[in-house]
Amino acid sequence: MELDLEFYQSILDLFPGMISVVSEDFRVLYVNRALRSRYREDPVGRLCFEAFYAQEEPCPWCRKEEVLRERKSIVWEVFSPRDQRWYEVRSTALSWRNELGYLSVLIDITEKKRLERRLRREVEFYTRILEETPVLILFNKDNRLSFVNRSFEKITGIPRERALGRSVFELMVPEEDRAEWEKHCQEVRCGVFKLGVELPVRTVSGEKRDLIWNCMRIEDPQGELIIIGMATDITEQKALFEQYLQAQKMESLGRFTGILLHELNNLFMALQGYLGVAQLRLNEPEKLREYFEKMENLIERWRNMSRELLTFSRQNTPQARILDLSEFLVRQVEVLQHLLGSKIRVKVEKIEEPLPVKINEVHLQQILFNLASNAREAMPQGGEVRVGLERVALSEETVALLGIPSGDHALLTFADTGPGIPPEILPHIFEPYFTTKEGGSGLGLATVYALVRQYGGHIAVSSVLGRGTVFKIYLPLVEAEEKKPTPAPGPEILVLEEEPHLLETLREMLEFLGYRPHLARGIFEARQRLEGGLRPAVLVSDIRTRSGEILSFIREIKERFPDLKLVIVSGYNEETVRQALSGLGEFYYLPKPFRLRDLERVLKQAAADE
Repeated sequence: MELDLEFYQSILDLFPGMISVVSEDFRVLYVNRALRSRYREDPVGRLCFEAFYAQEEPCPWCRKEEVLRERKSIVWEVFSPRDQRWYEVRSTALSWRNELGYLSVLIDITEKKRLERRLRREVEFYTRILEETPVLILFNKDNRLSFVNRSFEKITGIPRERALGRSVFELMVPEEDRAEWEKHCQEVRCGVFKLGVELPVRTVSGEKRDLIWNCMRIEDPQGELIIIGMATDITEQKALFEQYLQAQKMESLGRFTGILLHELNNLFMALQGYLGVAQLRLNEPEKLREYFEKMENLIERWRNMSRELLTFSRQNTPQARILDLSEFLVRQVEVLQHLLGSKIRVKVEKIEEPLPVKINEVHLQQILFNLASNAREAMPQGGEVRVGLERVALSEETVALLGIPSGDHALLTFADTGPGIPPEILPHIFEPYFTTKEGGSGLGLATVYALVRQYGGHIAVSSVLGRGTVFKIYLPLVEAEEKKPTPAPGPEILVLEEEPHLLETLREMLEFLGYRPHLARGIFEARQRLEGGLRPAVLVSDIRTRSGEILSFIREIKERFPDLKLVIVSGYNEETVRQALSGLGEFYYLPKPFRLRDLERVLKQAAADE
């Protein structure tokens, strides 16, 4: 029996944990070698709380009474103030020599607790980063959200508990932007990683917010495909940027006001001269025709410049639309020449084929005007600006490197013969607030860069000292919009115009085109024509009159004649006219001044839409 006890004692002494048996009255009955080695004297026979923990009373964390009373085993953790270490305690009731004892096995878990504390702090640290970073979402192959952070909740107003498990598209994607979202998500699932994709979200209140997204696909611990979306809210920045663009447009226009006024004076002087000579040669029809053609050309030049500059200067810019870059560039030649001044020659290399791009026309003007402004300042003594346009096909490697869409692109080249840009300055010219000019803002070329990137394009610059600078702008080509056919016009037209000379001119133009115009010098006369039995097919009118409320009259006549076509001729830009006539249905816009063929085109279009 002694050999058996020694055998079991040896086994318990080899156990790495500390084993003790305590009586019901807290006396230590047994300790193994590991526990005995912790003390200078043998703890057997002493009170456990004195021997083990240097306490004068039973330890407040002691579970002995619970274990002995309920005869159950428990596992718990305790911190020992004596040696400042943590232990895992496994306790159970033990019958020994007709006595009920309290068996405990203690394992030192101090390092484990330190590791747990460090891991907990790291988890808290990284969790805080994830929560406070810009918007972060995770969703699976079924588009259902599995994680959203606090920034997502702040921006969208959607609580986390409501978001989790919901479809991304149902929860936060505006219906009008769903197709663009689906296309991007499909690209990401196929392994395409795109930086800085602008996609809006819908908040809980229905407001739309603009976000820049970086999305990628990964596998979760179970091997399931998920998409991580990280985004930054740029709604306020976009609003500020638009305000800055408007302010910069006004600055550009103000810089060239003197040039434009000088040109306008020259134009009127030429017109006055042709009129004076024409009066002296009334008996020479061929000469008169020549003078009239020259006067029409002068008016056309100013018409083009004024239209482009009024479009450029207006406060609210239209949305991006498909326009032919070739045709647009032809329209800008006259304006660019006057903005650059008489000392700088403008050479435009035209291209015959259409190059359709989707862009905001005013922003495209701003790009050209900023480049022209830089060229003018770089060549105060004069020089040459060459503007070229061509279709280019870029390789997949090139578009991936430039971060632009694949496919064909329009390449717009803007080159000057100025002094060039020093090599140490060239890498910084697109940086905001970087300028070498005294009093310069450093935002002109930064704006050009931002606008080009906004429409999926790329801008590059090269320069040689003494030989000029070349800007190359790549814009993705899109499918051109189909034009509607234009059948023959209808006959009955009511013309409302308060200016007698213009009213008479409109009568001559319409009669020449084969129409039967009915003239009215105000709303009162227009109503008289209608009361006299007139049933017009078309109403031609301005939106500003002195004879009454034109909008009420237009609403009244459209109610009487539901099929009536409305043609608005106005000196206001189209957006202002459309805002003024919102809620009155479709109409056709013709900006003043206009040519005979412009009026014919609009009337044919109105007839074609019947």
